[in-house]
Amino acid sequence: MDIELGVPGQIMPPAERAVALARRNEADGFDAVWWPCHLMGWHPHSIWDTDLTPFAAAQPSPHTYFDPVAMMAAVGVQTSRIKVGVAVTDLVRRHPAMVANMALTIDHLTRGRVILGLGSGERMNIVPYGGDFAKPVGRLEEGLKVIRLLWESEGAVNFEGRFFHLNNAVQGLKPLADRQPPIWTAAHGPRMLGITGRLADGWLPTKLEPPLYQASLERIRAASLEAGRPPGAVTPGLLAYVLVAPDEASLRRLQEAPLVRALMVMLGPEVFESMGVKSPEGWHELVPAALSRSEALAVIDGIPPRVVDYYCFCGTPEQIAEEVKGYHDVGLRHLILWNITPFGDPDLAGWSFKALKQIKDTLKQF
Repeated sequence: MDIELGVPGQIMPPAERAVALARRNEADGFDAVWWPCHLMGWHPHSIWDTDLTPFAAAQPSPHTYFDPVAMMAAVGVQTSRIKVGVAVTDLVRRHPAMVANMALTIDHLTRGRVILGLGSGERMNIVPYGGDFAKPVGRLEEGLKVIRLLWESEGAVNFEGRFFHLNNAVQGLKPLADRQPPIWTAAHGPRMLGITGRLADGWLPTKLEPPLYQASLERIRAASLEAGRPPGAVTPGLLAYVLVAPDEASLRRLQEAPLVRALMVMLGPEVFESMGVKSPEGWHELVPAALSRSEALAVIDGIPPRVVDYYCFCGTPEQIAEEVKGYHDVGLRHLILWNITPFGDPDLAGWSFKALKQIKDTLKQF
């Protein structure tokens, strides 16, 4: 099967273990390692205690994140084949000129193995820190144009936009080779899909049903054609949570775990409504650090296990591989297997990461 498989990079200390883990991922045959760009995690601090997870005894905060740019560089210079990516950063906290320079720098460090993942951002990573979250999609589209402009220009450039203004701006650093670093976008809605087709090199949504994935990919390809690009200009990717279990009883227990259900707040209201479930506060509005324990538990209690079954690849390694095959059949070519099994049962942590390798090997043999 012609599919690339990525995994998340370690996001917390010790840093040397994070690098060692990425090197092991490379040795195990994974194609990419990706880091999120968060200042705040999805789990409220108010529920991060040992009665809900033993991780709280070893890690005092659920909001512990390495900077993805630094980790991509550190891992990139200590590996030789595996790609390094950010899934994803935004152009609210990071100015597009700085992002353009950052991506080119890592392009040189890794000798062409960087992937720049961009999205419109999340309120929780912007508003609490004094950022302006108005018009995030418009800012992303304009920022993408700025990045391309700087990469493609030989001298000073000017740009007068709604969000960004360049006056005799320069970008002297050029890509290592003839190819610019690929830009992948986290896109779901029609407007973002159009931006992806016109301006991006890869598509990285979170999990959605195969028919919707196929329809969204067709919209991207149509937008590419309208922009004068080939229909295959955009690599179809997917970032998906994985709950892997040895048997059905273990899987049901994992899907009921509070810390697993808490991650489902990223789904849009329309998804909850389609399943007959009242939507919690939307992911663009949620600020986990502001939630009291009672508020957080109320949100979790309103998310039934069937939502987890929708949003995650769930099952045994064989079942998950078969489900992924269905996505490949409708166009998927790069999958990030984001293992959240330890949030459901820490005792399955070691086994679950070995199971990811089994899923990878099965998919490569299809």
